[in-house]
Amino acid sequence: MSYADGRYWAGRSDLLYYQYFRMIIRCVGKDAGSMIDIGSGNAPYLEWFDWIAKRVSVDIRTPYRSATVDGIKGDIHKLAFPEKFDICTCMQVMEHVPEAGPFAQRLLELGKLVVVSVPYKWPAGKTNGHIHDPVDLEKLTTWFGRKPNYSQIVKEPFAGSKGRRLFAIYDPADPEKKFGSSYFSQRRPLPNA
Repeated sequence: MSYADGRYWAGRSDLLYYQYFRMIIRCVGKDAGSMIDIGSGNAPYLEWFDWIAKRVSVDIRTPYRSATVDGIKGDIHKLAFPEKFDICTCMQVMEHVPEAGPFAQRLLELGKLVVVSVPYKWPAGKTNGHIHDPVDLEKLTTWFGRKPNYSQIVKEPFAGSKGRRLFAIYDPADPEKKFGSSYFSQRRPLPNA
């Protein structure tokens, strides 16, 4: 797998969970002015959110960079940002992080809204680099120190036990906030739709 040459993204860009991620941001981030993505792995999905003026990709090896997305190579525990981002996202990264609890707490510090996805109940020892499998809602709740405001399991068709991903949304300022049908009905339209 290679992040730098784009093969990683090319092999997964059509997965259903990325389309779900896109829909989630269109619903909860329709008025966002800033977004940070942690662990982008040179994936260009931040380009989808062109209405968000400030977009930042952070990765310890290969952040995504473009004319419209700032890429920062670094560790989020060692980086300082002047203010919280409207949205902080972290897709399929936490299962790789040795200290997932402090990492989760840092995500809550970075965003006014935090959207994460993790592999859901993938078998232990079956995926290179995954040190926390199986991950479920209970484990995610332990890492974040609270339940998410919203969670959903997304399953890829025909993918077997490694085709499920758990999405969770956290509002650090309001643990009781509910995300309901009004977010969907007022979602940002797709470009050229």
